[in-house]
Amino acid sequence: MSNQNSTPSAERRMTLFGRNTAIEILSDPNIAIYRMHLAHSNRPGPAINEILSLCKQRSIPIKRHDKQALSRISKNGRQDQGIALDVATPHHQQLDAFLADTEHNLAATDCELLLLDGITNPQNLGMIIRSLAASTMQGLVLPQKGCARLDPLVYKASAGSVSKARILSCTTIEGAIESLKKTQFKLLGLTGRGHATLSCTDAFRHKVFLLGNESEGLSDQTLEACDQHVKIPMQNGVESLNVAVTAGIIAFRTRG
Repeated sequence: MSNQNSTPSAERRMTLFGRNTAIEILSDPNIAIYRMHLAHSNRPGPAINEILSLCKQRSIPIKRHDKQALSRISKNGRQDQGIALDVATPHHQQLDAFLADTEHNLAATDCELLLLDGITNPQNLGMIIRSLAASTMQGLVLPQKGCARLDPLVYKASAGSVSKARILSCTTIEGAIESLKKTQFKLLGLTGRGHATLSCTDAFRHKVFLLGNESEGLSDQTLEACDQHVKIPMQNGVESLNVAVTAGIIAFRTRG
């Protein structure tokens, strides 16, 4: 997929950074790249030369910046290595826009979403995104406040699935919960204190599974907002699972 002439709205693109990340993405013709950002301080070398060559092959515009401006673009001046690139994420959008687009179809179709509450580990977020992208679930609701941001660590952990997954952005989990309740979604909180199991949720056609922080789980406020508390039965004294593993179980569970 070649780059496009016009840069899409913010939710339809993400900015990644770093030389190895740039080479990996530039080498994949299926990923659309809108612009490459380079700091003037970059000196010629194997990595920079390869990046310039790949940009030329794919006709990707290059914009030069001073180091401070590049840091503002990458939002990580310590690790960007003087390189940032705007990557297409055609399936990303705001949660409220998604709900407005799909609300009139909900009566005729099932809809399952994941909503994250305080997932701060980039590895976990990336693996959750990968499971979501490979499943039949309709989207991952990702609050900007309290969760890891989409960066090269998340991209790598997702094995490149970030650009393929439907990620629905919102400012806070409280706002997401309010919007989902208004559109008649059932909120199902995953917790070891739950009484229902995953099979019990099959009765709900429009539902969102809520997954909590790696160490503390769902916040008390989020649990209170849930319509039902759900657990995955454990054996041999095991009390909990990694949140990314839990997301995989939900995404690929047997239905019906």
